[in-house]
Amino acid sequence: MSAKRTAIFNQGRGKQHGAVLMIMLVIMIVGIAAILVNSLSSATLKNARQKNTADALAQAKDALLGRAVSDSNMPGSLPCPDTNDDGSAELLSGNNCPSYIGRLPWKTLGLPDLRDGSGERLWYALSPAFRDDNSAQPLNSNTKGTLLVYNTDGVSLQTQAGYNAVAVIFSPGSALGSQTRNTVAQQNSAANYLDIANGQNNSSASGPFIAGTQSATFNDQFLYITTKDLIPLVEQRVAGEVKRALTDYYTANGYYPWADTVAQSADYDSNDGLNRGWLPDSAAISGSYPTPNWAAGSPPQWFFDNQWYSLIYYSVAKSYTKNPLSCYSCNSSTLSVDGVSGVRALFFMPGTPIGTLVRSVTTLPDYLEDSQNNDDANDLYVTPTSQAQDRDRLYQFSSIWTP
Repeated sequence: MSAKRTAIFNQGRGKQHGAVLMIMLVIMIVGIAAILVNSLSSATLKNARQKNTADALAQAKDALLGRAVSDSNMPGSLPCPDTNDDGSAELLSGNNCPSYIGRLPWKTLGLPDLRDGSGERLWYALSPAFRDDNSAQPLNSNTKGTLLVYNTDGVSLQTQAGYNAVAVIFSPGSALGSQTRNTVAQQNSAANYLDIANGQNNSSASGPFIAGTQSATFNDQFLYITTKDLIPLVEQRVAGEVKRALTDYYTANGYYPWADTVAQSADYDSNDGLNRGWLPDSAAISGSYPTPNWAAGSPPQWFFDNQWYSLIYYSVAKSYTKNPLSCYSCNSSTLSVDGVSGVRALFFMPGTPIGTLVRSVTTLPDYLEDSQNNDDANDLYVTPTSQAQDRDRLYQFSSIWTP
C-alpha cells in the first residue's frame, strides 16, 4: 500500500475512533443525566409524600382540638375512633367506645377524606378519660391523658414534659413485612397498619406508642395531643362562660355573688360575707339577707356537670356584693391587680396539673403558682408571671366604684 493510501486509511480510522468516543461520551452523559433525574425525581416524590403526610396529620390535630373545644355538651371531649372505615365515629357501647383505637373519624370531624403520603387513611387512639360520654365526667382542667408516647430514643413524653397524651393520630404508611390489607377484616385491623419498634406496639389501644426510626420494618408517623395542647383552649371557652354568668348575675341583681371557702373541704355554696375563695356552684344564700342563684343557663349545665367551679379561684370587692350593712361599710374598696385598684371582681383559670400532681381542694398553691395570688389572705393580686400556655390566666372586671 502506498504511503499516501496508508495515511488516508489511518486518517479514516482516527475519525472512526473519534466518533466512537464521542458516541460513548454522549451515552455516558445521558446515563448520568438519567441517574440524576431519577434521583431528583425520587427525592421530589419522597418530599411530596412527606408533605402530604405532615399536612394530613396537622389538619387532623386541628380538627380534633376544634371539635373538643366547641363540643356543646362536654367541652374537652373527643369522639370514638372509627372501627369499620366508614369515616364516622362509632357509637358508644354502654358507656365506652367499642375500641379506643381505629381510624380517624373524618366525617364526624367535618374533614375531607384525609390520606397520608402513601394514600392510606389516618388512624387514631383516644384516652378513655376524654370520651364523649357523661360517665367520663367530670372533664375539666384536672383531667389527665392516659396514653404514653415515646420518642425514637425511648424517652417517654411523661419524662420529657410531664404530660401524657389525650389522643394520638397516626399515618400508617405502606404495608410492611407480614401486614396484609386485602380483606375487610384485615383492613379494620390496626396490626396491619401500625408497626412495632423497641418492643412497643403502636396497634395497642392503650399504648405506649413509639415514634420509631424509619426503616424497612417501621414507617409509622404520628402527632399527639396532650392536655397542654387542649386544656388551655377549653379554659378560654369556660372563662367566657364565667364572665358571661357573672355579668348576667350583676346585671340582674346589682352585685356579684359571695365566694366559697378554700380553707376547708368545700361544698361550693356561697358563704355570706366571704369575698374570696372558690367560685360557687350555688350562689343562693337564704336567711335575713338572701341572694339568688345563678340565672338559668348561665353558666350552662355542662359547667356544673363537669365541676369547673371546683378549680376556679374567685374574688369580688365587697363594694360590689350584697352587704347587709350597705356598701358604705365597705370603705369603697375594690380589688387591686399589679398595684392598681379599681377591679370589681376577678377569677383565675388554673391550667393543667403537671406530672404526678394531684390537686387538693384545700391547697390553693396546687392551682395558682404566684404566692401573691395563692395566699388567700387579701385582695391584692398580680398578673401571673408565667406566660406558658397552660399556666394560670387572670380574668377581671374593672370599674371605678361609686357609692
